[in-house]
Amino acid sequence: MANSYTALSRHYDLIMTSGYYDYGAYARALAAELGDHREVLELGVGTGLVCESLLELGGAGLRLTGIDHTESMLSQARDRLGNRVRLVRQDIVEMTTPSVFDAAYSVGGVWYGTQDPEGGALCSHLLEEDDDVRALKNLATAIRPGGPLLLAVQQAHRNYQRPLPGGLVYAQEIRSEGDRFVKDYFVRKEGEVLAHQRCEFRAYPRERADRLLAHCGFRFARATDDGLLRRYVRE
Repeated sequence: MANSYTALSRHYDLIMTSGYYDYGAYARALAAELGDHREVLELGVGTGLVCESLLELGGAGLRLTGIDHTESMLSQARDRLGNRVRLVRQDIVEMTTPSVFDAAYSVGGVWYGTQDPEGGALCSHLLEEDDDVRALKNLATAIRPGGPLLLAVQQAHRNYQRPLPGGLVYAQEIRSEGDRFVKDYFVRKEGEVLAHQRCEFRAYPRERADRLLAHCGFRFARATDDGLLRRYVRE
């Protein structure tokens, strides 16, 4: 099973909307790449921030399904999105879904890319390659042939901290362990830790990642001009 953000969920939206991601930019990039695809799956929907932004741009007929396995995050997504998005508690390693989706995307969800001088990597919330293969093959079954898989790209992970509203401070600490890394998230106030979440990730160098996705049925097509997304196509 992938990482859970239960311990951080109370502060998640505050962290994410205070400079962690530019949701508007990702939503615009996604909307442009999705085009006329109507049945769309979000991998790791979290509290629904990406869905909310995408719905504002997607126009009539866009039908979103979001999966996540952390109930506390899904509860916030339900409050945010109501019945505008189908939300399902689901572990993608165990997912069994027929070919009903035209496209899928992940923005910091199950998989995402990082950009750095060494050429970047694919990061996965799944630590074992066998789980990545199983999950990607499950996803390939869920997407119709020819449909895109869009993976967001973000800056390489680094240690830093920054202020949040209400006198809070967000900090993250990264520790590499071979092809894995550990990320500790902290929310502090006046030096007191109010929330702490530790997550482990698997990192694949980009060429190896593309071979892994190809093995599971997804051919790399291109990176978007703005560098925000890598587009793969379901074979």
